[in-house]
Amino acid sequence: MINRKIKSYYKNLRSKVFLEVFDTISSTNDYLLRKEKNKNKDIKICIAEEQTKGRGRRGKSWISPKFKNIYFSLNSYLKKEDLSGLSIAVALSVSKVLTKINVMSLIKWPNDLLVRNKKICGILIETAKVGELTKVVIGIGINVNMDNSELIDQEWTSIKLEKKQSVDRNSIITEMINQLCITLNKFEQEEFDYFLKKFTSLDLLKDKEFTLKDKPNETFIGKGIDNKGLLIAQNLKDQRIVKFSSGEVSLKLKK
Repeated sequence: MINRKIKSYYKNLRSKVFLEVFDTISSTNDYLLRKEKNKNKDIKICIAEEQTKGRGRRGKSWISPKFKNIYFSLNSYLKKEDLSGLSIAVALSVSKVLTKINVMSLIKWPNDLLVRNKKICGILIETAKVGELTKVVIGIGINVNMDNSELIDQEWTSIKLEKKQSVDRNSIITEMINQLCITLNKFEQEEFDYFLKKFTSLDLLKDKEFTLKDKPNETFIGKGIDNKGLLIAQNLKDQRIVKFSSGEVSLKLKK
């Protein structure tokens, strides 16, 4: 069970953190998106044992069995206007949390973490303008103690499958909150190059071939990302270098 007193384990953070834990909810992201717009620096977090309408990118459903995984959303308000690359910064935070428990992951641009080419985490970031600030809701789903599912339509893994044992979700959540708060502060203060340097060694698409779901007959090869977080790729048909934003494309690695 997720401990409702988990907030007592937070390290010293600049912002107040308000945590709500639900047994069942439709979607943790939807819950925070509907919350009253509060422009102070307080960070609101919603965690659920189960989601009945969990969502991923591009409207895909997120399979959310009860008491197995982490379904987590965080709401903050950012002054920074250009949020390009925020999903990469968040993915780096989650990767750091996984590394601390000896689960080594790579980041599949723009928002997935994979272990041995199997998905272990997905990230969904949604925004809304509130005056001069941007309301940011960061949704994170991590496969923790799930060991079987016939409903997921792609290769996946979990922390339990990688470590060959069940793990405590509370300690992972606590560390994730700490890392995300640090990352959001850094994202406001630093240029994206700060995160770009850290991303390079974890870039799953670097020198890998992939296709776009809306252009399955064209093959591209990953060439990293630029200082805005855009994906750089080479079209192998005409050798052109192209860039993609995360909202434009859905891609698939070639086997």
